[in-house]
Amino acid sequence: MKTYLILFSTLLLASACAEDPIGQYPVDSTPPQPLKSWEVINFAGGSTISYELPDETDLLYVKTQFTLPNGEKQDIRASVFSNVITIKGFARSQKYTLQLVTVDRSQNESEPTEVEIHPENAVIYDLVESIQPTVARGGFKVTWENAVRENVVVTFLRKNDDGGYELLEAIYSSELHAQRAIRDQKNKPTTFAVFARDMYNNYTDTMEFTLTPLYEEKLNKDLFQEMPKLSSFVLHNWGKSTLSVIWDNTEIAGAVAGQVYYIQSHSDGVTTAYFTLDLGVKAKLSRFRMWGRSDYYFRLHNPYDFYLMGTNEQSIALNAASTDEEWGGPLINCISYRPSGLDSSQPATADDLAFAQAGEEFEFTGDEPAVRYIRFRVRRAWGGSIALHVAELSFWGEPITE
Repeated sequence: MKTYLILFSTLLLASACAEDPIGQYPVDSTPPQPLKSWEVINFAGGSTISYELPDETDLLYVKTQFTLPNGEKQDIRASVFSNVITIKGFARSQKYTLQLVTVDRSQNESEPTEVEIHPENAVIYDLVESIQPTVARGGFKVTWENAVRENVVVTFLRKNDDGGYELLEAIYSSELHAQRAIRDQKNKPTTFAVFARDMYNNYTDTMEFTLTPLYEEKLNKDLFQEMPKLSSFVLHNWGKSTLSVIWDNTEIAGAVAGQVYYIQSHSDGVTTAYFTLDLGVKAKLSRFRMWGRSDYYFRLHNPYDFYLMGTNEQSIALNAASTDEEWGGPLINCISYRPSGLDSSQPATADDLAFAQAGEEFEFTGDEPAVRYIRFRVRRAWGGSIALHVAELSFWGEPITE
């Protein structure tokens, strides 16, 4: 009995140690026929190859293997249910020869079909060459076009006195029409630089430019004070009860529900929500930046269509019921921008989130008078309401000493 048990155990062990084949067992060794015909359409950074498959009953897929200019090896496969294979990741425009093979269910491969492609320049090259920086308050502004909405990283640098580069900002974007401002730069001649990278680790050359940013300074928030509001406005708060939460320097960190200032009108006679702010100093304003409530970016009561008015008359600012006419009308009209172009019913994209988390910036023309008091009034929020969410506000400009 003991002998039989040992023998049976040995057989089980041998069975367990045997390697089971993975996938379908080969049924023949006959290679399939190669592709019958093909056509190439080149585009920025790649090519699409459409083809006619051979008459094979057990055909499984078409594949091509190649190496990108950056050294990365690629293995691209297209199912038998498709007659198109797309190749991406090339940098500069030039000719490449690819070998396409058909593969059947027995993993037999056909003779290779040589196909010549000639991808156009990757989008990053036209993008970075189109950038024409313009001088701005505290830095410079740039725009660029990304016709195919490719994921790119546009990196801005500042040249140091020793000739090296210092990173200023790396912007991740797939926007069709992008516009950005690089700020917090000194009012002196400075050499900056820019380069772009795509998702395949192709890099452009670094382009330098020299300019002198216009002077501005960030207004001291310690001087800000809340001005009276109408009794018909109810301040809903989650742990804080004053307007000062929107200038407490928490920015993104302060954009959580526990520290957001939210005001809602409950009066039939008042058609928009607003608040009034004492900047603590008379200033020629150049720009301001607004952070919305982070769990409702581009939704609900985050401001969409709004304007700021300004005055130096304390009596007007102290009067919560003072009219737009008394304030002199809008100092600046603002429409909130969403990079993706989606409406408020759609969730935020990666581009949307990065843009909102950095704070949305609005720039004055420079023709506005210097003012001390600001009234922030909402025409319409992203969700269509007349209430508002504001997590943080920052102002820049040139204080006026009299």
